Parts: sequence; structure tokens; C-alpha cells
Amino acid sequence: MNTKALHSSLVFTAGLLCTTGLLAQTPRAQAPAPSPACTLKQRVGLTDIEIVYSRPGVKGRTIFGGLVPYDKVWRTGANEATRITFSTAVKFNGADVPAGTYGLFTIPGKDEWTVILNKTPSQWGAFHYDEKADLLRVKATPVTLADSVETFTIDINDLRDDSATLDLVWEKTRVPVKLSLK
Repeated sequence: MNTKALHSSLVFTAGLLCTTGLLAQTPRAQAPAPSPACTLKQRVGLTDIEIVYSRPGVKGRTIFGGLVPYDKVWRTGANEATRITFSTAVKFNGADVPAGTYGLFTIPGKDEWTVILNKTPSQWGAFHYDEKADLLRVKATPVTLADSVETFTIDINDLRDDSATLDLVWEKTRVPVKLSLK
């Protein structure tokens, strides 16, 4: 092979490698997540509470009794199961809960919900949910809202030094769970 051809081949190969490297570094177009992730951190008294969940939207669908069937375990959000962490022991609708991280599941009903803290905090959805790993189940009464809430929201309200309310809110439903702290 002559020197000129070798030189041309090397220049072409180097150019190709540089172009490939530049393309690999070009940012990819991203679309918004259909159910964006959310982390809620709230201090209540001396207790730190952290909730990690995904926030699906109504998007014109019937939610409770439709997308989320009544009387079946729901991951209480989208994607991975919702995780809730308490830095100290709390009472969860009157039931004792040691400090720790738990999976938050619910069983929605028309007139009453079952709210569950499960000892397996990291799992995808409710596909591998195991009732035997439940720390507790408490009952909560849903409240009908006048206005629809588009995006599923978990919030901590009614803050006091020794109590608060955990609210699960979506569509026209709010499910309050009382938190009491020592």
C-alpha cells in the first residue's frame, strides 16, 4: 500500500472515531415521565418522615373502581411500591409502628380503605406483595372532594408537635391517616 493511501485511511478512521465519540456524547431527547417520581420529607415534632413514590395522573380515566379496582391491593402510586420511613416509633391510625422503612399499600373500597405497612419496602408495584410480610393494616374512611385532583399526591398535613395527618389524595378522594408521635 502506498503512503498516500495509508495516510488517507488513517485520517478517515480517526475522523470516524471522533464523529462516533461526539455522537455518543450528544444528549438524548427525553420525554416527561408519565408518573413522575416524588420524595416528600417532613419533620413532625422530633420524627423525620420520608415518602418516596410515583405520581400518576387521572388523564381522563376513572380512577377508583376503574384503573385502581376496589377491594384489591394497590401499590399506592405508580411504578415501584411507595416507601415510607419513620425515624422514630409512631402510631399509625392508632397502631404502633417501630422506626424503619416500610412499603405503603392500600386496598381501596367505596366506603372504607385498608392502609397497609409492609415489611418489604422495595418491590415493583404490588406484583410480589405478600400479606405475610404486613406489619399492620388499619382502616381509614375516604372523604369525597368537591374538586378533582389530577395528580396522585401524598401529603402530611395538620402538623403539631405530637401528631399529623398523612393524606392520600387523587381524583375526588382524600384518605386521611392519623399519625401520633411520642
